[in-house]
Amino acid sequence: MAVTKGTASSTKARRTKLTAEIDQAITRWVDEGLVDATEWMTQGRRPLLVTQLPAAPGTWFDPVAVERVLKFFLLLKQLIGRHAGHEFRLMDWQVRYLIAPVFGLKRPDGYRVIRTVWFEIPRKNGKSTLCSGLGLYLAFADREAGAEVYAAAGDKDQANIVFRAAANMASGSPPLKRKLGRRGIQRKLLEHPVTHSIFRALSSEGLRAHGLNVHGGVIDEVHVHRNPDVVDALETGTGSRAQPLIIFITTADDGGESGSVYATKREEIEVLAGGHAEDDTVYGVIFGADHEDESFDAFAEDTLRTANPGYGITVLADYLAAKAAQARRSPAQLNRYLRLHLNVRTKQTTRWLSMDDWDRSAREPVSNLPVPVDLADLEGRDCYGGLDLSSTTDMTAFSLWFPPETDDPDEPHIWVPFFWLPEDNLKKLERATKVPLECWSETDAHAGPALRLTEGNVVDYRAVRSLVTDDLAERFNILAVGYDRWNATETVSELMDAGVEMEQVSQGYAGLNQPCQQLERLVLSSRVSHGGHPILRWHVDCVGIKTNSDGYVKPVKPDRQVSSKRIDGVASGLNALAMHLLRAEPEEKPEPNVRYIG
Repeated sequence: MAVTKGTASSTKARRTKLTAEIDQAITRWVDEGLVDATEWMTQGRRPLLVTQLPAAPGTWFDPVAVERVLKFFLLLKQLIGRHAGHEFRLMDWQVRYLIAPVFGLKRPDGYRVIRTVWFEIPRKNGKSTLCSGLGLYLAFADREAGAEVYAAAGDKDQANIVFRAAANMASGSPPLKRKLGRRGIQRKLLEHPVTHSIFRALSSEGLRAHGLNVHGGVIDEVHVHRNPDVVDALETGTGSRAQPLIIFITTADDGGESGSVYATKREEIEVLAGGHAEDDTVYGVIFGADHEDESFDAFAEDTLRTANPGYGITVLADYLAAKAAQARRSPAQLNRYLRLHLNVRTKQTTRWLSMDDWDRSAREPVSNLPVPVDLADLEGRDCYGGLDLSSTTDMTAFSLWFPPETDDPDEPHIWVPFFWLPEDNLKKLERATKVPLECWSETDAHAGPALRLTEGNVVDYRAVRSLVTDDLAERFNILAVGYDRWNATETVSELMDAGVEMEQVSQGYAGLNQPCQQLERLVLSSRVSHGGHPILRWHVDCVGIKTNSDGYVKPVKPDRQVSSKRIDGVASGLNALAMHLLRAEPEEKPEPNVRYIG
């Protein structure tokens, strides 16, 4: 079902109200000494990425529930370094981006909204210690009888790091030590003698030892998990709990392994943060440096301060400066430095188009609302087509590209995409990609639904051919259709028989460099009118770019077997734009090896 403008406005208003309530509460807690203020927050720094706060009707903020967590942490003692022996007072950024949203946002029935948390941050920012405290709270202070809470990791040693820290915290806290009793703090188990709530380490080696009835799980260093067994066991073990909470706390992986536990979860958070899907039960925040920003300087103090919210407190400035100097001297250390201390996925392909620039192209400057594209207004105009047939079981895309009719340098190009998916695969792909495909199949965009469904479990290419030949070609002057030859022989042949001019577009650097350059230039200058099509927006947000030694670029197609990302709409649009550039006036063509953004 489409989201109406009124509904979206109401959600935004509720989210703004909840955010203000959280910020006001943190200011008060700082004044009262419950929370430590940090320079990172007072200077207005922000995480690299954060999902939107849940804001369904009836959602409310419970400051008392958050205060309970803050006061519990004050019962604990810091364990290591110069803070050892001091009470564990949480910092404002930890409360603003973890504790307050997760423990304070409630459903109308009083239970927590958020059930899954992704908290990603560079090393030495206190994440393992925070893990330990959260595990203790969930086990022994969350008012859950018989709670089962696990410190989980890919191997036994890693799991024991968080558990041992929690056990030492429990031993060093007189109130908690009294509560658990002499026999409640054991080498491999913490247990409350009355409620029988437990906290223990869990790794893949111990999964068969017992059944799980999970109230809480703290999963540390997700990037080292070799398989999803532990994660699956925890997530599927929460079914009988009223408000379970699974918390992933990690540093980035190197970006080289698609389909890993880390990559799958990270992609889900990126989808939610990009606004392509909504799930109020999932919340994510990622701290780090924006290495794709034009002003990015990996060794600058400001970069280190932004990426590390614990700068100067949990991670010392001279330590980070030394790591930066070492990485500057030794290229062999650079990637390690980028990943561990700036949280940069070093092998990840470069994100291509800025979503702010993309959204700006679709908006009316004064109202800042998306300007819809009405096909009726384009009747009879010259245009070019682009086809990406993709897999027979996945999404297929066709794009129409309408170049400007005049020499006005401000007149936009118009991009109208169409998408198809086999009906029987809708739910499966929706689960894999975490985007609302069923909703999009019911939402009008441009003309007809944003996503067209064909019967069966494979795309019926006849539906694609029918739309092109029986509808679009009758209404618009399609001068040529560019296509990727993969799996396209029959469809291309039938379209040619119907009188459509078809031209193959090489999917390498030679064929896609100029369309990529031109699309970048047009997006940066807000000259691509696309109406905010939701599927195309998702695909644009997914697409990465590769550059060869000559400076030529091409988009990177994700591995569909392991990645939730899709770029079919972008591929079809580039094929259409390639047709236009072949026939464009010389001054319209970008230089063959010039990039317009870094």
